[in-house]
Amino acid sequence: MILALGTASCGGIGATPPPDDGAVSADRPFERISAFGVSALVPGDWIVRPAADAAYALGVAASPGPMGDTVAIPDQGLVATRLDATEVGVPTDLYYMAAKGPVIERVTDQARCTVTDQRTFVDHTPASMAGPTRSPGDFMASASGTCGRTGSETRWSYFVAAPGYGPARKAGIPGSGLYLIVVSTPKAPGSGHTLAQLLRNVRFGEDTARDFVRALRNH
Repeated sequence: MILALGTASCGGIGATPPPDDGAVSADRPFERISAFGVSALVPGDWIVRPAADAAYALGVAASPGPMGDTVAIPDQGLVATRLDATEVGVPTDLYYMAAKGPVIERVTDQARCTVTDQRTFVDHTPASMAGPTRSPGDFMASASGTCGRTGSETRWSYFVAAPGYGPARKAGIPGSGLYLIVVSTPKAPGSGHTLAQLLRNVRFGEDTARDFVRALRNH
């Protein structure tokens, strides 16, 4: 159920310094898309669709061409989803497990994919999993890397957060237990900036990935 959060790649946080809010390429018009309280800034010629499934993962997806429902990292695209905990009705511990394990592994375990940068912002094991009695059970991380393609290479980045009972639960959309952003693009000059730009402009409600990280640091 929780594993159906979509493709995984996202970045800019702790990897490539992101541009200012709203920054876009000067020679390519971008537009803001939104669904289920999740929004993103993507090239205006990308194909956009809501990202929703029976596992209560809600958000947006966009790519230059059709994006199949697959665990593989697309050549180029964006997926940003949140899991509606009010609908799922499972303990917060499961969101921690999904964020730290299956969600990340769907990217890092793929053949010909390499992690080049990884950062964990917070990792508090829940009490039910041998963590401290008063553990908030929160997890937040980002990573970036590359995937080899036939005759080409794709750069990807992701951001994942399971706020649990930690300070970051005040960010984002009330009732959401797990957040995921995935972005990817063909490796080329400036592709790092493109990934950071796409990630920086994803919002859950009014909050970006950086706001989630800031909530930890301001606690």
